[in-house]
Amino acid sequence: MRLLSMSLKALRYGMSVGWCPICEKRTVFYKRGSWLRDDLRCLRCQSIPRFRGIIHVLQAYVPNWRDLHIHESSPGGASSAKILRECRRCTQTYYFPDTPPGTFKDGHRCEDLEKQTFPDETFDLIITQDVLEHILDPAAAFAEVARTLKPGGCHVFTLPWYYWKGTVLRAVRNGNEIRHLAEPEFHGNPIDPHGSLVVTEWGWDMSDFIYRASGMTTTVIRIVDRYRGIDGEFVEVFISRKPDNSRRGINKGVLAGSRAFFAQSGT
Repeated sequence: MRLLSMSLKALRYGMSVGWCPICEKRTVFYKRGSWLRDDLRCLRCQSIPRFRGIIHVLQAYVPNWRDLHIHESSPGGASSAKILRECRRCTQTYYFPDTPPGTFKDGHRCEDLEKQTFPDETFDLIITQDVLEHILDPAAAFAEVARTLKPGGCHVFTLPWYYWKGTVLRAVRNGNEIRHLAEPEFHGNPIDPHGSLVVTEWGWDMSDFIYRASGMTTTVIRIVDRYRGIDGEFVEVFISRKPDNSRRGINKGVLAGSRAFFAQSGT
């Protein structure tokens, strides 16, 4: 029945033959709806475009990622599974409000991106996928990312980017409560059936915000590659790099020749 349902949707919305960066095999991409960001699926691994996009960027711009020390916050989906499976030193964490940071719940380490327990300069690479639009204090989160990165290290991430407008706050922390500035909106959460509140709609000024909070410069990479099944809305991948005054960073030259359409900001 599942195969029949997928076949009917593919016939209705369309399909194409290509190569999946996650499977690393030829595959069929089929549309199960009109919102390509969530609906353009790989027949083999069921990945969606932003999963394939972040793996493609890792392969292209951080080709040694499998040998690096990686922290991924709030992992989920086929891309996170691939990273955990293929990286030699990958630490994946979730935030549980009822669990002290640095301890474990159900086999998963709890970490608050705003106040992490990791020592300074622990990781070569930090990955977040559609996480930072849900953080109530993103300045603290970006500062913590920079603190826990080694010099020259990178933060590779995705989020919905409204490049045509300025950043909009939808909610703020008010003591121990949340004050809503817009109608509450929630995205899916792999560990919470109620979802995650959308706090920020990041706009064209996001890279400057990151620079002010962390000192990291950010490159935006927009990919439309239908052969690799990367197409649709909000499929940008972002790379923020921590300065390396010694010029011996692990990712030196990673961004050289980038096809970014949004230049490094904050300089």
